[in-house]
Amino acid sequence: MSALHIIVLVGVFGAVVGVFLLVAFLMEKSSPGKAADRLGGRKGREVPEQSSKKSKKKRSVAHWEEEEPPLPLKLFRGLSKVWGLGRSSHSHVQELLVHGGIREKGAVEIFLGAKLALTLALPSAVVAFLLWRARAAEAGPELQNLFLFGAIGAVVGLMAPNMWLRRRAKKRIEAIRLSLPDALDLLIVCVESGLSLDAALVRISRELSEVAPELCEELALLNLEISAGKPRDECLRHLALRSGCEEVESLTARINQAAKYGTNLGDSLRIHSDTLRRKRRQEAEERAAKTTVKLLFPLIFFIFPAVFVVILGPAVPQVLEELF
Repeated sequence: MSALHIIVLVGVFGAVVGVFLLVAFLMEKSSPGKAADRLGGRKGREVPEQSSKKSKKKRSVAHWEEEEPPLPLKLFRGLSKVWGLGRSSHSHVQELLVHGGIREKGAVEIFLGAKLALTLALPSAVVAFLLWRARAAEAGPELQNLFLFGAIGAVVGLMAPNMWLRRRAKKRIEAIRLSLPDALDLLIVCVESGLSLDAALVRISRELSEVAPELCEELALLNLEISAGKPRDECLRHLALRSGCEEVESLTARINQAAKYGTNLGDSLRIHSDTLRRKRRQEAEERAAKTTVKLLFPLIFFIFPAVFVVILGPAVPQVLEELF
């Protein structure tokens, strides 16, 4: 009931986190090959057997110095290992991070580690606050409230990162979808004026960088992949996977089809742009048609009672005088 409870609670939380970090450290030691693969260690293991021990040692030391992660990344990576998600969940989180524009190295480990840390820290903070409040009120804490609010805090800490990530990915996909018709118009002008498709994509990524930064970022990555020597159809498929937008996927399919069968690219892009604008107009009309139904509930619960009070309010005293 006093400060002893808070100290015990903080000690238990520290012990739990310490056990998690210890297990993560042991897992890291027991699987050095997987850790090397995640840090790009496959190239380091492709060393000829005839090389000397000294050169191997130098290369391993240099590789370790280049790939040494910072301390927060080590911490979150350890917590993410304790999380114990399967490959499907891991790939799903990575896909959402890419759709949300988060492509930094170790982003999946940081996200999962932060999620586990929040799941542990939030209920502990809630329980500590309840104990402090009970001590300030000089009353004993109720165990039922402690368990209830602690469980609520754990659920919030478990679900809030996923909700934030889904919202971020959805918002970015929507921004790409809305800016795509304007980019297609500029692409049509560039292609019909004599520029090649690669040069047109580079021009669009420069011209629309302030208006549509999300789409321009994806186009810049596409240009980098094409400049690196990858086939264009493969780079376009990567663009569709990174964006997570169905319209971009259909656009890449149209461009690959036009390149494969030799059709006019400008006409194909113009048809696709008109289709996107028609679809966006239909979605706006659908949302406008739903507003009448959505306005019904505010009218019934907020506007109509105020109107009834204004209209019937002056007559209520007269009715009560006649009745009583």
